[in-house]
Amino acid sequence: MKLWQTRRHWDKFARTDPLWAVLTVPGKEGRRWTPEDFFATGESDIATALAAVGRAHPRLRQGRALDFGCGVGRLTQALARKFDQITGVDLSVDMLAHARRFNRHGDRVSYIHNTAADLACFADGSFDLVLSLITLQHVAPEYSRRYIAEFIRVCAPDGVAYFQVPAKSFLGQSQRFTFYPPSLIKRIWRRLNRSLAAAPTMDMHVLPRDEVIALISEAGGEVLAIEESAKAGQDFMSYTYLVRKR
Repeated sequence: MKLWQTRRHWDKFARTDPLWAVLTVPGKEGRRWTPEDFFATGESDIATALAAVGRAHPRLRQGRALDFGCGVGRLTQALARKFDQITGVDLSVDMLAHARRFNRHGDRVSYIHNTAADLACFADGSFDLVLSLITLQHVAPEYSRRYIAEFIRVCAPDGVAYFQVPAKSFLGQSQRFTFYPPSLIKRIWRRLNRSLAAAPTMDMHVLPRDEVIALISEAGGEVLAIEESAKAGQDFMSYTYLVRKR
């Protein structure tokens, strides 16, 4: 799925069931999340993430932090209790509208709409912490590879990036076959597009661990820690990566 298509789907999620789309806990679909319970999960996840960072990099400055794929600000709001300035960035303008509505930390928190396949909107070395959880798994690898390199670029000297991405799916690989000519497929797709667009989809993607490690090295990063993560669910082998700029 192209980035503009991903944006369109997440805008639709934001208009239908935004909290559940961000955190798909069974039983919470249909707008059953309360904001209090939802944002409490962000506090827990940030506590876990910062504990992992602290074990490998105990002298991290708590100046500026970036929450990549911030959605409605679940993690951004929790980071605001720990860092001086926090920026949340997301490709969905409708998710960001919710994030601004939920913001409880004034101008210490800012939200940026970014639909580019990079983070060129931020200068080199802008952030002490770059964090991304349950986001890269929804972005096609052609983009997530670039974003990982960008995480390292925007890290400040002695800053770190902490991100999660699945490495393997236990569901197997599926392929699509068709005996129909492409022109017919395109005509059928155009006719069905309106109805299909009414039901947004949530793609899941993987990046093998060895490939992620190679990407980090090529971008000038040093791996401080890699830990298994359950964030992508039981159907995926997932890892968190803690990276420092060399």
